[in-house]
Amino acid sequence: MSGSCNEGTAAEDKLRIWRRCLSRLVCLLLSSLLCACLGSARSIESADREETGRMLADLEKARVLFVGEFHDQRDHHRLQLEIIRHLHRSGKPLVIGFEMFKLEQQNLLDRWVEGQASLQEFVARYLQGWKVNWAEYDEIMLFARNNSIPMVALDAPAELVKSVTRQGVAVLRSPAGEQLPAGTTTDVSPSYRAFLARAFRTHQIPDFMFDNFCAAQGLRNSVMARRIAAYMKENPGRTMVVIAGTGHAMRRAVPSGLAGEGLTMRIVIPRVDGLYAELDGDDMDYLVEM
Repeated sequence: MSGSCNEGTAAEDKLRIWRRCLSRLVCLLLSSLLCACLGSARSIESADREETGRMLADLEKARVLFVGEFHDQRDHHRLQLEIIRHLHRSGKPLVIGFEMFKLEQQNLLDRWVEGQASLQEFVARYLQGWKVNWAEYDEIMLFARNNSIPMVALDAPAELVKSVTRQGVAVLRSPAGEQLPAGTTTDVSPSYRAFLARAFRTHQIPDFMFDNFCAAQGLRNSVMARRIAAYMKENPGRTMVVIAGTGHAMRRAVPSGLAGEGLTMRIVIPRVDGLYAELDGDDMDYLVEM
């Protein structure tokens, strides 16, 4: 009887080992397939500290670093903060650029970092222009304030974006368009337009406004790119971490507007199930499994 038990236990152990090996093989195959689909992008697990460490070391080489997000995903903001903390510890003079703030809110960000705006005032003003819960970004913005890291407002004025969406690019020839950075366009590439076609379905906008919608998003991407380029030219010693939605952080969006500026860039995108049909291999340098 004892021998039968031992044989049974040995067989169960072999079965467990076989299952573990099979599971690892499946993971390896899936990872290989994902990397093949993503082309030059590297897929990593955030829980793998060795892989993450190599990524962080590589990110130190960038002058502009885009870290995408889905706005309401707390894990994405933790990744952004981890990257910011690492670069800060490495001694790099940082600046953080935010999609969440419009150009006209720059004074608010300056006052916040300098300690002149109270938490109550800052949160109230933040919520006037961005409806995502403050708790999603509080650690990042408090870290910037506590460590005197400049914060830069990147996005186009909200009312102007709405006007382009409703009325088309002609509104930019009005005085309202004069507040935009020099060189701003509404152009989008065919591949980005295809991406927007899928995103468009999530907005409650009539179909006939699709061209205007594309122009408005092109405007936002261009404004962010011009703002980043101007800041980096004026502050050549700083490294900028850009906090923006994946639809703006992907290479076809804001980064493409920085081509020719001589800025070394890296793009990190957190993985979200169902996103892969909308991304291609050149859209990011790192795809991070949270």
